[in-house]
Amino acid sequence: MGERISLKRLNLRKPKEYDYGMDTETVKPRIRFYCIAEGATEESYLEGVKNNKAFLKIKNEVVIEVIEKEDEQKTMSHPMQLVKAALTSMGRIDAEGKEVPLEEWKDQCQWDKYDSRIDEVCVVFDRDYKKLENHLDEIYELCKKHGIQIIMSNPNFELWLLMHFHEISQYDPQELQENKKNLRGQIDKTASKKKKYLEILVARNAEGYKKGDSLKFERFMPGIELAMDQAKLFCENPEELKDNMGTSMGRLLAQIKE
Repeated sequence: MGERISLKRLNLRKPKEYDYGMDTETVKPRIRFYCIAEGATEESYLEGVKNNKAFLKIKNEVVIEVIEKEDEQKTMSHPMQLVKAALTSMGRIDAEGKEVPLEEWKDQCQWDKYDSRIDEVCVVFDRDYKKLENHLDEIYELCKKHGIQIIMSNPNFELWLLMHFHEISQYDPQELQENKKNLRGQIDKTASKKKKYLEILVARNAEGYKKGDSLKFERFMPGIELAMDQAKLFCENPEELKDNMGTSMGRLLAQIKE
């Protein structure tokens, strides 16, 4: 195992009060999905899903909570930070990272409406995070122990976004996996040399797309069913995504739409 890096503690905001006015009628929530994401792109995508439940045929009683980071910590995005922030909010570890006894979980939980019996907690991140392999085994272990869903994309979230457009099979799988930078304009002479292959492909289909920024969900919304179908052509199992290209975002959307 490689060298592990020291990570600062990430703090999360409390979920926003759910607005039933977004639904066609007032219903009692059946299940909540608490989603903690690596960056603004993933957060804005999940907000888009949350705000377009009727179009996406998501039942009213399904509530999607996109948990934001504290303002001064927006740039903190290491997957281990996301997992530990989730565990703190769930009442499973304290502010120092020490385990909380089982009998105290409910009292220590920071989410007032969280029900561990039925609700889902999800952490959304990319496999290509620098030196992530040094932390993945512990991430898998912690998430399995505490019932947290790992929503990982390999190499990154742009693969999932590209699946919203036709014929993902037209691209060379090796080139998708390698996701090289546009050095010397070898991929696209009009694109920045700092951009990578997948970002360039997504931007060709969704004009104005920029990795790390909030996205315009309406450009991806019509292709969600297609993306879910195309995701099945690749790996979807979070543990197998450690070494294989694919994404578990399709699985998450299918669960939300059940």
